[in-house]
Amino acid sequence: MLGGRTLIIYWCLQIILLGGPRIAYRSFKTWRHRGVEHRDPLAAVVVGRASDAESVIRTVETGLAGPIRVFGIVTSVAQEMNQTVRGVPVWGTTDDVETAIRSAIERGITIQRAIVAPKAMLETPLMENLIGSFRRLGIPTIRLETTDATDVQHQARLQTVIDDDLLIRPLVEVDEMSLRAFVQGKRIIVTGGGGSIGAELALRSAQFGAERVLVLDHSEVALHALLQRSELRRSEGETEIEGRLCDVRDRERIMRITQAFAPDVVFHAAALKQLPHLETEVADAVKTNIAGTINAADAAIATGAGAFVLISTDKATKPASILGATKRIAELYTQSLTFAPQTRQGDAHHRTRLVAVRFGNVLGTAGSVVPKFRAQIEAGGPITVTHRDMVRYFMTKREATDLLLTAARVTTLQASVLRSTILVLNMGQPVRIDDLARRMIRLAGFEPDKGIAITYVGTRPGERLSESLFEEYEPQFDIGIRGIVAAEAQTAPLARLQPILDDLIAAAEAGDDDRARQIIGRLVPSVEMARNVITMPTARHAS
Repeated sequence: MLGGRTLIIYWCLQIILLGGPRIAYRSFKTWRHRGVEHRDPLAAVVVGRASDAESVIRTVETGLAGPIRVFGIVTSVAQEMNQTVRGVPVWGTTDDVETAIRSAIERGITIQRAIVAPKAMLETPLMENLIGSFRRLGIPTIRLETTDATDVQHQARLQTVIDDDLLIRPLVEVDEMSLRAFVQGKRIIVTGGGGSIGAELALRSAQFGAERVLVLDHSEVALHALLQRSELRRSEGETEIEGRLCDVRDRERIMRITQAFAPDVVFHAAALKQLPHLETEVADAVKTNIAGTINAADAAIATGAGAFVLISTDKATKPASILGATKRIAELYTQSLTFAPQTRQGDAHHRTRLVAVRFGNVLGTAGSVVPKFRAQIEAGGPITVTHRDMVRYFMTKREATDLLLTAARVTTLQASVLRSTILVLNMGQPVRIDDLARRMIRLAGFEPDKGIAITYVGTRPGERLSESLFEEYEPQFDIGIRGIVAAEAQTAPLARLQPILDDLIAAAEAGDDDRARQIIGRLVPSVEMARNVITMPTARHAS
């Protein structure tokens, strides 16, 4: 029999063992929260439903989000009025956000940040007007990256809400673990790595643990900027990014550099991409987009790289422009190598797997319509839109880089299945450019056709109202990866294609734009057909 004293001691020990850790944890959270408060926290309001706002408030309370204190909640559900979440009251609904903020100012609370809860970001039409309201009030809008928010070892990431966050459909998420496993320990070359996509691809490869990453670019300024950027973002354990000045037109140099580096994967991002310029600079388009691709692909094969990934464009489908046509011819060459018994170097039965990846418009890249519209809005307008009915497919830089890495991975692992293949991201429905312009105007806190005017300037030579992702004769099939569509490309034998390419490159080297355009028309007849129907509408203003 246990005595009464023993039972009391046992009870006390149980209380200490069960309650002690919880008390210690609560004390730790309070200590961190007080530490944040002592750092002059920013006054914030959370935007989102009460259930979604709770996770944001909890993260802020731990101090992981930095010196921030949440004073109120703005909800999209009227029934949640007068509720409190973890002691934070619901101030009002998204319909009267300006009234709620001004009421707070009258009570002596000056809101300095608006934190958008993760699920609220998905309510695009609502968020457009709401972010516009906050911008009119002079309150920066931020969103909370909650991936690491529950891990006390990591700082929760707060990022400014940008137009890209609300411009397109929900992002296509790719399994990062499989990409990391593929990239880890590999030697990777990125041509054109000083550009937006190339730079992002190089940085992501380094973060995924590549053994070495070599960036090739003909621009000293772009290459230097990337190498400086990589040093700033590099952390312990990440791969250092190397750089070499190299123009893909220089066949001997790219061969020499590639052979010395001995890559496992080559990503070919180098290209001329500005559509109106290439309509008049045909020879230069051929020398970079076609001859440069031939040089890079041949170099990858000569060194035994496992995969060569060509970055193409949706403009290569039924091409109506020199840009689209040169990219289509680049696709034809890489696809013909897959079935060629021998390459132009005499390499027979090469091990390199070649794949083309077609992109839509990538948000935030040089030449993208979004930075152009943003600059026009900042200048007070007008925004120039080519045509009311023009539509385009859009993707983010992260989606683009993940698609490229996925292409290299599946091409290597499923070589027997993915022969002569084109991969495309499922970008949902194309976006009307006119709608995009109006959405960005509202996000900036203005009204379309009132605060900021819209001017329609007409299509340019080589430009069309809509793009296609596949030709009718390219049968599509599933590769078992959600969000990525594959198609079987149809190409000409290399032996028949090679003489025509030689003539085309010779014309380009001679600077004969007319001759180069004629040969392109033989390979891609849709270009000549398009030239006969393209018109330039008279500029007109929105009514």
